[in-house]
Amino acid sequence: MGDEQTRAKNKRELWKQEAERALRGKTLETLHKVTYEGIRIKPIYDEADLKDTKINHSLKTKLDRSWKISQAINCEYAEDIQEKIKNSKVRGQNSFFLNSFQQIRNKEELQAAFKHLNWKKDSIFFDVGNDLGMLPLFLHMREELNQQKDLQGTIGFDPYNDILTNGEDSISLSTKLDFLADTIKWMNEHDCKARCILIKGNVYSEAGANAQQELVYTFSHALEVINELLNRQVPWQQIVNRLTFSFGIGSNFFMEIAKFRAAHNIWTSLMHALGEGNTSPKLYQHAVTSTYNKTIFDVHVNLLRTTTESFSAISGGVDELTILPFDSVLEQQTELGERIARNTHFILQEESLLSKINDPAAGSYYIESLTNELSERGWEKLKEMEDEGGFLQQLIKGNVQKDINKIAKQRVHDLDYRKNSVIGTNTFANPADQVSHDTIHNQIIYQHKENTLHHVFSFHEALQFVSKEGTAPQVKSHTLDNSFKAQPVKTTRLVEHFEKLRIMALQAKREGQNITVGVVTIGDLKDYKPRLDYISGILFSGGLDVEIVSVEETTKMKNLCCIILCGNNNSYQSIDLTIIDRLKADNQKLHMYITGNGQEEIVNELHLDGMITSNMNVYEFLKNIQNILGVSGN
Repeated sequence: MGDEQTRAKNKRELWKQEAERALRGKTLETLHKVTYEGIRIKPIYDEADLKDTKINHSLKTKLDRSWKISQAINCEYAEDIQEKIKNSKVRGQNSFFLNSFQQIRNKEELQAAFKHLNWKKDSIFFDVGNDLGMLPLFLHMREELNQQKDLQGTIGFDPYNDILTNGEDSISLSTKLDFLADTIKWMNEHDCKARCILIKGNVYSEAGANAQQELVYTFSHALEVINELLNRQVPWQQIVNRLTFSFGIGSNFFMEIAKFRAAHNIWTSLMHALGEGNTSPKLYQHAVTSTYNKTIFDVHVNLLRTTTESFSAISGGVDELTILPFDSVLEQQTELGERIARNTHFILQEESLLSKINDPAAGSYYIESLTNELSERGWEKLKEMEDEGGFLQQLIKGNVQKDINKIAKQRVHDLDYRKNSVIGTNTFANPADQVSHDTIHNQIIYQHKENTLHHVFSFHEALQFVSKEGTAPQVKSHTLDNSFKAQPVKTTRLVEHFEKLRIMALQAKREGQNITVGVVTIGDLKDYKPRLDYISGILFSGGLDVEIVSVEETTKMKNLCCIILCGNNNSYQSIDLTIIDRLKADNQKLHMYITGNGQEEIVNELHLDGMITSNMNVYEFLKNIQNILGVSGN
């Protein structure tokens, strides 16, 4: 062992001794915690953790570390899209995210919508979804204007998206893959450099998947598409040149940095395994901030969430970034939300200087260790999936869904028991927040009128129709007899069940219903204050009003259905039993609780309904209290 290694070891041992002395006899292992990925996080990392780590240098090869500012264009009609693009360009946006084309059906509308785009400088990110007829319409128009060679960015779709999100296809998977193969061939023949294969890995993170699961299922998903296209005689190089990976961004800051960096390692391993490692392009990553962890209450906290998510994605090396507005989960989104989301890019570029540094996380003992572990775990799991039949077979069997649901349920469990805190929702709820059920954003689903659209069955038929009629046809399958069905990967938001409780309580209050819970304080302020803050915070997170009185003022509460006794363990010894008896005598429907662990004896003696403890299921408690108060909807 060299002198440097000896010094490092001695330094680590010294730190360990000091840490355990501060822990008063506990071992250092008590500070370890396990992530949702099953990775054990240590309290300190040093050079020893990099001894067997293969540090990824692929991000260092990029001379330009800026990323495409790919903000969403949330409009439907051509005139509105035109105006939004014009205003966004003036404010510095250089890529334009659009995923709804239902109100753009012909060349004139396309020309109007994208009038202000400079096809040589601006980039696009168009997810056409099941509106496959838009692809040949758009490409044919660019060809007519001799602009197909200038096209930059992504215009395409994920052939597996319908099966993932709906459990079945409205257009058969084989038709989609045939259509995608023909699109790639057309692009190659016409020297169009845009990408058209979209792998939407963010579907998994929006369902509650952990970072490892998102990596594994995204690349397994991509490998399935690659193999299908190879079977359709699409050359390998043309396939990988057309791939865009879209990942979600979770709230675990360092894990997300490691995830995006690990994605490069897994991609490299996959290319080498397929014998194409030396000629394949680097992974192209698009990232979008998550809606899974966003809240409708205390909605401005979402600003902090989107900012840290964006920071982690950029530090992880993404090529293109979409930051959703802080109010994107609300029905009525504002220009302020869009402006702040767009300006967040510039703050991170110009003030945080993230566009000036190649791989800012490189060399961090902690992040390099996480990156390495995610890479190795992800690669091994990916190989297991292939050995077990591949992505589609695992999806049909329900194994993918079960694996993600297990983590999603654990996240909900930790939220319900307050092991994890969501500011403004299950902790530090602001009782002044007033929202209604209509506040929650429900995406509008537009449907084509079947009798107004011409049906085609392939890319070439669609292209012929477009060149003749100048409008987008509807792509259909000859038959859906061989289509696949599976349980959908259910996307949701983590806090929706808490928000429902609060909305129901607020609605009851607006209708004049009494939703007040009484809290009787016992002893001096210093005795009951910590528990009073705890129980008040819980009740506020359920949208309930709190009335606080001392023991001497309990007569004010005789009309309440629910009362909570609040003090410390010593003060409970002085409870006047006659007061409790009198309260129950005055109100036969009264429900009473006591705060604090270990109060079983008092609960039994006073015939109380239960204890409010630090390790209880807060959600179920609130749901029960609302039932007692007669709040409808539970």
